[in-house]
Amino acid sequence: MGSTLKNLDWADGQANPSGIKPIGYAVFKRDIVTFPKIDKDTVVYKEDFVLREGVKWITVYSTQGKGKLTWEPTGETDCQGILNKATLSYPDLRDNAKITAASTINSNLIYVIPHYVAGGGVRYAVIGSEDFNASTSMKGDTGDSFGSAKGMTIEVEAPDFYPLPNYEGLLETSDGTLNCATGVFTPTESSPTLPEEGTGE
Repeated sequence: MGSTLKNLDWADGQANPSGIKPIGYAVFKRDIVTFPKIDKDTVVYKEDFVLREGVKWITVYSTQGKGKLTWEPTGETDCQGILNKATLSYPDLRDNAKITAASTINSNLIYVIPHYVAGGGVRYAVIGSEDFNASTSMKGDTGDSFGSAKGMTIEVEAPDFYPLPNYEGLLETSDGTLNCATGVFTPTESSPTLPEEGTGE
């Protein structure tokens, strides 16, 4: 763990959006073959997570304005560390939500969640690490009246040596690959469309 203090300067008039993007990424910790090493000077994972063959990151939609990331000190005197937290809000109780919730019981997951930073940029925070497990709680709610909020609240907590370490590697999903260093998403190439039978087109 580093012990370097940095200047906390601020440029007047710059854009400074709050919150997280309306999507997060998750994978079972048991499906990670190799964890990237963190750069302790920048608190950034610059290498890729290497997953078991055939495994991809799942995407989790989160209603804009309902999710956030936080951190706080945790532990007793001389034994303190960081507790990173994430909250996501999925607005429905469809079968996939229930299956996912059941699958997370007594399971360890790693999350990557994009959040906004000053200047209008986006950074990708990792919740969970090779050293410490993350706890996941998924709670469902039908809502109680027309127009009331419903769905699933996802709460994640993970102890760490660092607050919200950033990730700059690749995330491969079922729809394509996200480069977290550039924010560029490359869709998976789809199979060529075959002509309808008898049309010859």
